[in-house]
Amino acid sequence: MKKMLMAVIAVVFLMTVVASAQATIKILPVTQVWQHKDTNMWCNVCGAGIAHPVHSPGCNHCDMYCAPGAISMFALYEGKVAPNTQQDDIYDNGKSAGGEIMGNGILETHGVGMFAGLGGTPPEIQTSFAWSIALGPFQYGPQGTVNPMMTCAIAELYIDCRQIILWIDTATWPQDMSVPEELEYDSGHCKIIAGYDDNQTADFNDDQFYIYDPWPTSGSPYWAPQASVIGVTDIYLTTVQDPTTPSETTSWGKVKNLHVK
Repeated sequence: MKKMLMAVIAVVFLMTVVASAQATIKILPVTQVWQHKDTNMWCNVCGAGIAHPVHSPGCNHCDMYCAPGAISMFALYEGKVAPNTQQDDIYDNGKSAGGEIMGNGILETHGVGMFAGLGGTPPEIQTSFAWSIALGPFQYGPQGTVNPMMTCAIAELYIDCRQIILWIDTATWPQDMSVPEELEYDSGHCKIIAGYDDNQTADFNDDQFYIYDPWPTSGSPYWAPQASVIGVTDIYLTTVQDPTTPSETTSWGKVKNLHVK
């Protein structure tokens, strides 16, 4: 009887250890979207309105659609449908520089990327996010004290609340992406933070984040160390409030209380 009891205790202990190990890795179900021209919306510059089923190298829209691609992933996760999930529409309803007429169903600019509101440029990524998601966005960093700064703890709490984060990796671009000079330091490559692994330690330094990247050669999804994801010059966009109404212990209020003023 004693041996049986010890065996049961050992099994329970093993199950507890396994459950604890699994609980440290959290990944939210995001639909991978590759950046590309995804509708037949007319482009005045190239004189064509042809959708590409996948990213087409050399297509200015495809090459410059990381923001629409990332926002599309965010919108799909939030349960949005077309046209709010379509990259051409996201671009058309957020781009305000370079002669683009927002919301008219025509692409006046040839996929020249989107500004992130840095250095006096228009907040085109934020505007397109608000149009697509119909919420927010709530922004972290880096404009002085206007926005709170993102931390590893806050990012992980969002994941605990089943909320993903749009990450604008400022002035950091894929090596094989040709970036217009005006965007080089006033915007950044857009990705989605959709999970974390705390490596079962109380120290945030060894944590990793699960990234969904719209760039076709990125190897997305992939793990990235927190040191390369959480930065003081980067911008992070979320919804204003938690739309999933989680439990009291992981609520929007709890996330908000961690804001660094």
